[in-house]
Amino acid sequence: MIEIKQLKAENKALAIENHQIKQKLQVLENNIDQKIAIAIQKAIQPLLEQINKLETKNTQKDIEILHLKTQLNKTSTNSSKPPSTNNQYKKTIIHNNREKTGKKPGAQKGHKGKTLTIPKNLDQLVKEGKAKKHTIDQTNGATKYISKWTIDIEILTVYTEYRLPLPNAPTISYGENIKALTVLLSNNGLIAEERLSDFFYDISNGLVTISGASIEKFNYQAAQNVDLEEIRQDLLNGEVMHVDETVSCCVERLEYGQLTPLVAVNSSFNVVVRTHSSVSATLLTVNPFKDDEGVRRDGVVPSFCGVLVHDHDKKFYKYGVLHATCGAHLSRELKGLGELFGIVWADKFRRFYVGLNEYKERSVVCESVVLLGFECAYDSLVCEGEAVLEGMGRGFGFRELRRILKRLRLFKDSYLLFIRDYRVPFTNNLAERDLRHCKTRQKVSGCFRSWRGLECYVRIRSFLSTAIKRKQQLLPAVKTLFYQST
Repeated sequence: MIEIKQLKAENKALAIENHQIKQKLQVLENNIDQKIAIAIQKAIQPLLEQINKLETKNTQKDIEILHLKTQLNKTSTNSSKPPSTNNQYKKTIIHNNREKTGKKPGAQKGHKGKTLTIPKNLDQLVKEGKAKKHTIDQTNGATKYISKWTIDIEILTVYTEYRLPLPNAPTISYGENIKALTVLLSNNGLIAEERLSDFFYDISNGLVTISGASIEKFNYQAAQNVDLEEIRQDLLNGEVMHVDETVSCCVERLEYGQLTPLVAVNSSFNVVVRTHSSVSATLLTVNPFKDDEGVRRDGVVPSFCGVLVHDHDKKFYKYGVLHATCGAHLSRELKGLGELFGIVWADKFRRFYVGLNEYKERSVVCESVVLLGFECAYDSLVCEGEAVLEGMGRGFGFRELRRILKRLRLFKDSYLLFIRDYRVPFTNNLAERDLRHCKTRQKVSGCFRSWRGLECYVRIRSFLSTAIKRKQQLLPAVKTLFYQST
């Protein structure tokens, strides 16, 4: 019995000891697990931080890629970029910015066609020396016949001798016809000096060869005789004037207040050609920079008291009485918001805005009730766009949408002036057309070689563009510039 009791006591002690050992093992296991977890956490934490940084960078890169894609996909049809900047390796459908009219291609009903005709006053033109008439009779004396005409041009070198009393010195000079034709072909036809010299050599059977110095002299002489003040007054007396500007390249640049132009070395300067345009006149000016000082130096916009149409150039808002902002530029920017950023509201507002111009084309005047409805719809769409902006946070396309909404809100009167006043056009295309010749000139020649040559070009181009708008024949008009100097 005593041995049994001792065994039970020993067994009980062993059980207690075993329990204590298990507790110690549990504590050791917990400590080991905790230490392992801490060690793992210490080892993984830098990796987690690095992963978070990489994820943040990836997010930023994704946003940057989206912005770069939008920049790459911007063309002249969905932004304010000029057509010359379109990607040459990517096909761009230039005319897809225009709305379908439903009209058939080609000339529309009522279009005045052109065909060969004989002027009714041919005999009078012959008497005035403006035309020649030859008759070849193949009827053998018949009284009834059918007239078959051919129209051609004769080019003949004319030498005119002026006999003067002594002691006048003998001289040889070019006549007004050659001078006027040279100025017209070099400035309107954009024919280079060397090719122009070859042209006169060919058509004169080798009798006339004009040097490059003579061509430059003719251009300078014609430019000095252009009456820019008459063109300026025509613009200032008008009700609506268009203004736009473009960059041109020139080896020289005459800065404000300087007498001698700077000369670029192995490069060229960017200078600014600005147009002031109306339906009857064009005045081009050149300045070294695209700033307000150049506008004041031109002396046209600051003196104008009518409606000024431009491409939302802020320096022009301080001049004129009323302002009209180009609707075509706004339409392209809204199209870009829809195509590049996927903002549905932009397409909705664009359809509304283009619809205003379609209504204007169908009507004579916008009634006050209809106009009030248009303005309320305008405000409602702007508010809708602002709600879309709030829901975007600061995500992709936020800045672009905010910029356009701010303009639509602050410059509402300028964007709606074309529907309020039917004298005001929807676009600034008149000024852009007047500048297009300057861009073509730069593509042909690359750049101007001198500041004087650039000034001569803008003066002569002002004269030619004005003459075209006034339905004048260019060659006789250019000849008048040389009558003034004889």
